[in-house]
Amino acid sequence: MITAKEIMIHATPTLPFDTSVEDAVEFMKSNPHHFAAVMASEDRYHGVLTEAGMVRTYLRYQSKPARDVLIHYRDLLEPAQLIQQNEIFPEIVKKIMTAVGNRVFVIDDSGKAIGHITAKDILPMFSKFGKSKHPTSATEELRSELYLYESFFEKSPFMMHSVDHKGNILMANEMLHAMLGYPYGELIGRTIFDLYPKEVHELAEKGIKTIFAKGFHKVVKSSMLHKNGSKVEVELMSRALHDQKDQPIGTITVSRPLDMEYLVQCLTQV
Repeated sequence: MITAKEIMIHATPTLPFDTSVEDAVEFMKSNPHHFAAVMASEDRYHGVLTEAGMVRTYLRYQSKPARDVLIHYRDLLEPAQLIQQNEIFPEIVKKIMTAVGNRVFVIDDSGKAIGHITAKDILPMFSKFGKSKHPTSATEELRSELYLYESFFEKSPFMMHSVDHKGNILMANEMLHAMLGYPYGELIGRTIFDLYPKEVHELAEKGIKTIFAKGFHKVVKSSMLHKNGSKVEVELMSRALHDQKDQPIGTITVSRPLDMEYLVQCLTQV
């Protein structure tokens, strides 16, 4: 099966976090990739600077010229979605299609950034698979996995999301977005602190540690935070997601509102 390392583009555009706004403008003017990863080191991302983000940064910089380096405008960066170099094609597609900007940055086993993949980069793979004359090969398995992902995760009548060990939201399905009042895709790149009210933040952090240590978390009742600030009472259960080496790389949480009438109401929105 094709891996991220085999597909990735090696020449990933990057900018140090202390790059001046003026220098960043010059860089982006001639940057063919239309984005740049803003980094503190080879294994630490601050976010992704896009062309539109560059425009917003420069406009804000004009009113406060003393704030002349990129790190001062971190809130205008898009979150960076990371993927391990050995992750296989179905996982690559899942992460690209749920990542802000539909791009992922490939890291090696030490966490060092070594390349990137965008939606455009996986299109040739679909063409290749579509011409396959061996329906019982890995191609058919790939099709089945991707269809299952689309049908089960995205269209599930229950709320589903996945986070990494730091609590960053890696994936969130349509129902979770609808239940919490967000346009689809807006939760990707946020954190568990956007999902849960302040009084349960500590419990949520402990829950993630439990999942990574034990592989699961028992069914619990809690509250999630609607975008308008109201609370949605829920029941949820979590378990760990593992990579091909059986190492925990994230969580999967399935939840439902205690008010089933609200669930039915939201079903009409997805």
